[in-house]
This record gives sequence, C-alpha cells and structure tokens, in this order.
Amino acid sequence: MTETKEANDMVLKSARGILIFTKWLLVLGVGGLVVGIPSILIFADKVTKGMADVFVAPPGTEVVWMIAGIMMFAVVMLLLTLFSINRLRRIVDSVAEGNPFTRINGTRLRGMGVAVFAIQVVTFFGGVLATTILTTLGEVKPDRDFHMSIDGGISVTGILLVLLLIILARVFDRGADMQDELEGTI
Repeated sequence: MTETKEANDMVLKSARGILIFTKWLLVLGVGGLVVGIPSILIFADKVTKGMADVFVAPPGTEVVWMIAGIMMFAVVMLLLTLFSINRLRRIVDSVAEGNPFTRINGTRLRGMGVAVFAIQVVTFFGGVLATTILTTLGEVKPDRDFHMSIDGGISVTGILLVLLLIILARVFDRGADMQDELEGTI
C-alpha cells in the first residue's frame, strides 16, 4: 500500500512540476507578445518593407494592424490557457492533500471548460483574421520561398474536452455531496 502512495505522490509531484513549468512558459509567451505588439506597430514601416521584398503587391500598414490583432488573439489564448493550468494545479494540490471531491474543484473544472470553449472561439476568429491577412498579402514573388497554412477552425477534440470537463465537474460535485452525506451520518 505504501508503494502505491509513494508512486501517486511521485505522479502528483511530477504533474505539479510540469504545470508550474508550463505556467512560466505561458507567462514568458504573454510577456513576449505584450512587448511584440507595440514593437510591430512602432516599426510598421520596416515590417511592410520586409513584406514588399517577398510579395508581388506590397501590403499596406493595415496588414501590420491585422498582425497585431492576431498577436492579441494569441495573448488572450495564452491567458485562458494560463487560467486553466492554474486551476488544474490547484486540483492536483487538493488531490495531494487527500480531499479532491470538493465543490471548489467542481467549480475549477467548470471554469476550465469555459476557458477551453473560449479558446475555441478565439482560435476560430484568429484563423479568420489570419486567412484575411494571407488573402491581403496576395502572391509571393517567384524567387521567394514563402509558405503558410492556417488551421483556425473549431476543433471537435476541443469541444469534447469542454464536455468532459463539465461532466467531470458534475462528478466532483456529486462526490462532494456524497462526502457531505457520509460526514452527516457519522
């Protein structure tokens, strides 16, 4: 029995470590984008000149604003992911404490489900904007090698994850109810 507990502790410690590492990667990503957005707008002339070297019809500065918009979508997605990672870390902590079936964990799971749904919506609109940018940029010069594909649709896997998180939240709520009933009978 103690071997299983030690193995579980190692799994929980590893999960917590991965979540903390991921959290800091996300924070760095948000920081980079927050610095990058004003930078790309400040140096819009240089950006459009660089694009003029690659594309047949040089794009205008509106493309730089659209790129900044995509970067804002990325900030929102990273913040929503950071929110979910933080909630998952708190759930892992409650499991390590031996009391996972609480109402707050159900609330955390529901919050994660809403965040994943919001990520799906933001990804969709970011994909629409990215497709608009590629359409605006037009044809690549024959001597230049530039390829980009956009995958910004609604993910079936993402929608299934939303459903899983919301159903799991209900399981945790039911577990909390059962725990309350058990404590009431003792």
